[in-house]
Amino acid sequence: MKTSPLKLTALAALPLAFAALPAGAADSPLELKYDAVARELPFKAVGDTCPIHILPAVDERQNKETIGATIGGALLAGDAGPWIGDSLYQLRDLGFKVDRVTDASPRDGITIKATIVRAYTWQIGLKIFGMVALKTEFSNRSGPLQTKHYRAHGDKTNMWGADAEFVTTLNYGINNFLPVLAQDLVSLCKGKTVDAYTYAGPSGAQKK
Repeated sequence: MKTSPLKLTALAALPLAFAALPAGAADSPLELKYDAVARELPFKAVGDTCPIHILPAVDERQNKETIGATIGGALLAGDAGPWIGDSLYQLRDLGFKVDRVTDASPRDGITIKATIVRAYTWQIGLKIFGMVALKTEFSNRSGPLQTKHYRAHGDKTNMWGADAEFVTTLNYGINNFLPVLAQDLVSLCKGKTVDAYTYAGPSGAQKK
């Protein structure tokens, strides 16, 4: 049976069509969605808290399009601001009364404006690593208090080989950061100052 010239032309075009597809397009763009379950240890509520007000987070990463790459291509992802905002709202589980606000009007308690400056992942063997860096500005009813920088990382085994696990790894990093932030907020609620920089790693490891 002969193959028609039209069919041969279509078959010949298939490799070109697949070559034109961007690498990793099947799983991209990934949704940067906060996951409170992606953590090593349960959150522990802290005492001596005050009301916390969350301003919309700002995405100031130099590379806002990707969070890393695999052999299949770049891991495309969108705006990280809402993801950070949702993670900060989880301070409720650490004992704080939290609400979202749209402006920095004077309020009781502490107002947080978070800016994400880096978020990326990489893989070594079956292990995925993720790092998140944030600049956080704190203010109270009297005005600005101080600005602090945080760096947090998380890691996990890539059990399923899915691109979504890279987002999960970033959530591990964010959930390592939240207990550190909670301790700082307790100090700020008491009128104290906090260190200008803190690193938060797996299993509650902290480096200043």
